Amino acid sequence: MGVSHADLSAARWQELSDESALDVARVIARENQLALVDVRGHDYAGRRQRIALFERDGRRFSLVPADRAALGYDGSRFVPSPQQADSYAESADEFGLPAITEFVDSMTSPQRVVELPAMLVAVDALDTCVTTAAADDPLVQGLMAGARPGGGAMTFGPNGNVKVEFDEAGQVRRARVVEQISYSEALEEAAALGVRPASPDEWEYACGAGVPTLFRWGDDNPDDGYPYDHRSGPHREPNQWGLLIGQDPYKHEWTTEPGIVCGGDGGGATCGGSGYFVGWLTLATAYRDEDFGAWLNSPDGYIDELLIRPVIDIA
Repeated sequence: MGVSHADLSAARWQELSDESALDVARVIARENQLALVDVRGHDYAGRRQRIALFERDGRRFSLVPADRAALGYDGSRFVPSPQQADSYAESADEFGLPAITEFVDSMTSPQRVVELPAMLVAVDALDTCVTTAAADDPLVQGLMAGARPGGGAMTFGPNGNVKVEFDEAGQVRRARVVEQISYSEALEEAAALGVRPASPDEWEYACGAGVPTLFRWGDDNPDDGYPYDHRSGPHREPNQWGLLIGQDPYKHEWTTEPGIVCGGDGGGATCGGSGYFVGWLTLATAYRDEDFGAWLNSPDGYIDELLIRPVIDIA
């Protein structure tokens, strides 16, 4: 049975019976060399969605159906809560920022409507700077010689770019090598894995699932810490498509447009003590920091973590 993009519109996907949805998922799995993991209902931020999960080479993907999606954000319609207003007032006073609606508008992408095909989007981001090292790698063996039973991790190399994690018996659980690479090298690595980065439009839709609110869970945010301080909450939960995305502003993701990164600001607002609302704004679905994107692509930019959101185009 063939599957067209029209068959996979978001509305049609939700209207299908459970049996028909399972049939569609099986076709996607077969035609794209994937293992079907599950088709089930999923709840997020008061909304229920059917999701289909697949796996290939140990990486999990979720079906993101086609849609005519409204993306971006109009800062002029943002109505802050009293806590958000108070937090921003302090930030504006200290850093000379404009009115909150003007600032939100300047830090989010413009409103637009785009046609997006159905796609498979990775549940987790891929760090193209990290490669797995074998347990018998000389660098790993050097670490093992000094490892003490009881678990933990050790680093090796002049820049601490090799990290080996040990189990309680002192055996290697995982070894990783971190290397600074270029954006073009990241694209080559992704292509070798049969994936590509999400475009900015695809990233926004995959993150927010078309909801009109500032964040994918609504318009409000905690007022007692930055996202990094909160180890639980809606920003840490699988989103409406079952993706772990936009969880930590330090974990910004590159897109098909190297000057546009999504899901964070490299931790700049948090590290700079810019205020809780400003810090949380970096997780807004449509968040854009043009200056940060430009810096990453400048000679001064330093990259030791180049995350992308892998996408598989449905056959």
